[in-house]
Amino acid sequence: MTIERRTAIVHDWFQGYHGAERVVETMRSGLFAPGNGPDVFTFHAAKDLLPPELAASIRKESRLARLPGLRQRGHDPGRWRLLVPAMPRYFSRLDLDEYDLVISSSHAFAVQARPREDAAHICYCYTPIRYAWMPETDARARAFRGRLRRIDLAASRRPDAYVAISAAVQQRIQRFYGRDSTVAHPPVDVGDFDPHGEREPGQFVWAHRLVTYKNPAAVVEAFRGEPYRLSMIGVGPLEAELRASLPENVELEGWLAREELARRYERATGFIHVGEEDFGITMVEALAAGTPVIALDRGGARDIVRPGEDGLLVPDARPDTIRRAVRELAGRDWDRDALAARAAEFSRERFLERMLAVVEGVR
Repeated sequence: MTIERRTAIVHDWFQGYHGAERVVETMRSGLFAPGNGPDVFTFHAAKDLLPPELAASIRKESRLARLPGLRQRGHDPGRWRLLVPAMPRYFSRLDLDEYDLVISSSHAFAVQARPREDAAHICYCYTPIRYAWMPETDARARAFRGRLRRIDLAASRRPDAYVAISAAVQQRIQRFYGRDSTVAHPPVDVGDFDPHGEREPGQFVWAHRLVTYKNPAAVVEAFRGEPYRLSMIGVGPLEAELRASLPENVELEGWLAREELARRYERATGFIHVGEEDFGITMVEALAAGTPVIALDRGGARDIVRPGEDGLLVPDARPDTIRRAVRELAGRDWDRDALAARAAEFSRERFLERMLAVVEGVR
């Protein structure tokens, strides 16, 4: 079954090809009948970082965001994010009258889209906008938070249906908007991983951006003096600080090609993810490689990791807590096939099935 209605996907922005962008590409390439692909609308797109077919489907982006000095060039992020105050108006004024179905792919302002009155509108929500509702996790836009909440709350009334990326986001949608939602976890390319590769006993992997909320410093301290080894894969503002005091059993690497990262997952004894996430695709990738996960008992990890079956959930990210979990995980035998089977519950095919069911429900 595919969608045959004329469709627009409205997405906040494409700064690279990461989790949310992969969701849009999966919807674009998997939900629609041949020859009836959707048009994509966004505020800004770094098209050179996107798959060519996705880039070609982008029908409109903001002219302001493309101005010299503001636009993004390659991985240089540019300064277009300074235009946050202009974004709600941009999305609310998009001309979507020719579309029978609009899917807003939103963690910020795409939900502001206004389809024609008889068109269906589904919001795939990564989280209610953090600037407005979760200032403890995102302090940006402080000066106009009150106005932003009013605008966002008004927009939240318009979609016919909400789809949340996790149970944690589903709870936020109910708490902040008073709206019910369906959970459809983001698609993960679980077939890229082999759960039967040769292991390196005592080798752990951590693969994230080197930023504070991912707790890399606590993970480093957890391994100090331990008989296990840790590969930390990522880049970010904490790199110099971490390198200054790395123990001998911890290696800090930059980003790796996806194929090499997959091999690291497959060889590892365990994968560590102790930052709170709205979902957490890397945890699913590790499970697909037959590798158990140590995760913080918050957010999307609760949807992915069943304690004792797929890994361990820890109550906090203190070094001693992580250290105990590492020892426990390394001392147990884990069923690789069972871990891979768990990951398959978050596959591309499952995502498409759930999204099609939502679309059918709003006809």
